[in-house]
Amino acid sequence: MEENKHISKMVEEICHICNDKSTGKHYGAISCDGCKGFFRRSIRKRYHYTCRFEQNCDVTRNKRNACRACRLQKCVKAGMKSNAIQNERDAIGKRKKTPEEGKEDLIDQLVAAEQMCQQLRSSVIKNTSSLAPYDCGKVKWNYEDARSATLDDIGKSIHQQLVLFIEWAKSLPQFSFLAQVDQAALLKGGAASIIVLGVAYRSIHLGMDDTICLANDTLLPKEHATQVGDINCVVGRILAELVNPMRRLDMDLVEYVALKAILFFNPVVRECNDQTSVENARFACLRSLQRRCTDKAIVNQEDDSQDCRSGKLLLLLPSLQAIAQQLVEDVQLARLFGLVNVDSLMEELILNDLKPSDPQILQTSLASPVNTPSVKAEVEVEE
Repeated sequence: MEENKHISKMVEEICHICNDKSTGKHYGAISCDGCKGFFRRSIRKRYHYTCRFEQNCDVTRNKRNACRACRLQKCVKAGMKSNAIQNERDAIGKRKKTPEEGKEDLIDQLVAAEQMCQQLRSSVIKNTSSLAPYDCGKVKWNYEDARSATLDDIGKSIHQQLVLFIEWAKSLPQFSFLAQVDQAALLKGGAASIIVLGVAYRSIHLGMDDTICLANDTLLPKEHATQVGDINCVVGRILAELVNPMRRLDMDLVEYVALKAILFFNPVVRECNDQTSVENARFACLRSLQRRCTDKAIVNQEDDSQDCRSGKLLLLLPSLQAIAQQLVEDVQLARLFGLVNVDSLMEELILNDLKPSDPQILQTSLASPVNTPSVKAEVEVEE
């Protein structure tokens, strides 16, 4: 008898949909909060999902976001009832949401993805330290400051940001639902711009008007940038057109991650077939940014800088993309004149004009699981 009670208790502690740890009985089935929230949103918003395979997808803790159609079907089979959602809604009525309850799921996803990359950052930097030098030895520059960036630092910093960029993208459900050819197209289309945005945001907290901070925390002053191959004055443009405006706006993490996602989900990049899904993801991020800026304006009504805040942030994008293109040209010229070694990841994401479509290295990177040894493996849509 005691053994049966123990088994029964173990069954109740496991979500009957995805086998994660349950938090009780929700809408008629024992489930975790993630599946509870997924079912509630699916019913309330009347989503219609379609399985891309044979309606027999693996719905487990690590794969539950891969197919929403099969997950919803499994929720129903486990005993969840749609009328329980309606009854719950009727009971709540038109109760006004508290600020905590109104917090957006999408913003939470983007912030969590960024925090995951920050936790991965130290291990990525450590692994990159063993790579062959990027500097071909033709650039000689004596540094007084040990933290000043060499040409090798710049090359490794770009490589590190590309690795983290891929892991960041893979953690976003909107990205994981796309076909691999569309995933590769978005990565190639957005890599240079995301690198520039990351450097600019990292540099606004330096407190130095003439210096940018690279991914490995080395510093590159504007006056020395041309000595390491900055032919197009990319560092100067980053400071003048991105860092300074970001400082004036006092741009925060939420606005940064929203802008990053808007930049990334570009439906007009070449070779992108499912433009509708990409466009929907971009509009969702745009709406989240607008709501965030509206909330800021309400809280700071007397602050004129909050007026049309989302528009001011979006006006950074044309300059950012132009600077990114000049960064690509700098890398191309540095490689052409034999100043720097360019690895295969840089070739396919930065110099993508030189490589055929459907690159092998991206196939390998996209097929591997998100490398989060100490972090939750996926960023949920529902949680």
